Amino acid sequence: MKRKLLALSAIIGAITSPPAFAVCDGCVVGAVQAANATITAAVAASATTISTAINLLSTNLANVGSKVSDAVVQSANQQRELQIETQRRTEKERVERETELPIDPCSNSSGNYASQATIATGGKSSGYKRGGGGGSSVSSPVLNKALNDPFPSPEVARRQSHAIHMAKYCNAVEQRLGYAGCSGSSMPDADANVESILTGAGKPGKDPELTFTTEQEEAARAYARLSLDPHPPQNITKAEAATEQGKSYIALQKMYQANMSAAEKIQFDLIASRMPFPGSNQLVQEIKKADHAAKYFDMTASRQAKNGAMSLAEMMDFESGRRFRNPYWVIAMAAEASPEKLQREMVLMQAYSNELQLQNLRMMEKVGVALGQLLAAQTRAEMRPSIEAQLLRAQSTNAR
Repeated sequence: MKRKLLALSAIIGAITSPPAFAVCDGCVVGAVQAANATITAAVAASATTISTAINLLSTNLANVGSKVSDAVVQSANQQRELQIETQRRTEKERVERETELPIDPCSNSSGNYASQATIATGGKSSGYKRGGGGGSSVSSPVLNKALNDPFPSPEVARRQSHAIHMAKYCNAVEQRLGYAGCSGSSMPDADANVESILTGAGKPGKDPELTFTTEQEEAARAYARLSLDPHPPQNITKAEAATEQGKSYIALQKMYQANMSAAEKIQFDLIASRMPFPGSNQLVQEIKKADHAAKYFDMTASRQAKNGAMSLAEMMDFESGRRFRNPYWVIAMAAEASPEKLQREMVLMQAYSNELQLQNLRMMEKVGVALGQLLAAQTRAEMRPSIEAQLLRAQSTNAR
């Protein structure tokens, strides 16, 4: 308390004393100046801090604005790309709808019937074997007997060949010579001419045909019989077959037939492929629905095909020819077809090419079997005598 009173007295004395006021005047000025400097420095520092904060805030705001702007731009771009893609797809679908071509019935007709034709042809070929069933029967009694009855002796087989020829296949020279029983024929030498199984029996100069009539089928079978095996090893009687010699004979006969079947199969398949298959009339109707195919069909089809009966061989020939050999197809593809149709044609042509390659493979398999049998026959002919001679020498030693 005393200290407070002393301090108060001193202050009062200093204020009331004129000399003290004069002395402290400089101090006040210095204090004010010092305070001013301090305040100025503090204000400057505060201003700097505020300026820095404002700059930082501006920078952050700018960054945020840039990011927002980038996001807006990116979103707008994505939206625009989505709209463009949607519009592109819509336009593509519209063009496809407007330019899509109806399925050409000719483009797929052959493919629709190929499997059906192949199966029917295989069954018919199998029926040509002796005792093969209904497909083996023919209208000519003498030819039917030669194809289906038991194998006769060589002399009887030769008489059958003569009767078959004289009944239906005499040629002009034989007629002029006056051979007994020889009359005019619409298929001269059909039983002795390879054209009978390739392009159909008929008079010389006729157009090639790939779909045969029943008469042409019989002529082809007569040729196959005469060219392959006109007098095969004859069948023996039941009593003879019961003997040891008979059993050995049958074994040799089957060995012979096993080799002959490969050659028969090739010709039987050719003949069967030229006979109409069930359902070919529907195929012909579909072909006629396509303008350029119908025109080519009218130019090249066989008589049988024009009447609604087509074979596998003619169907395949038509499938090839209606493009490469057909001037109307060339015009349609070169001048009228759209890119879509051209591409479709290329795909279909490639598919057909694959089918032809497969057919070629199957034929090469048959040829390979025939060649293998020829090699086996040659080997037997060359080596069997020496082997059998060596066997006799070995047996003569009585070594057991």
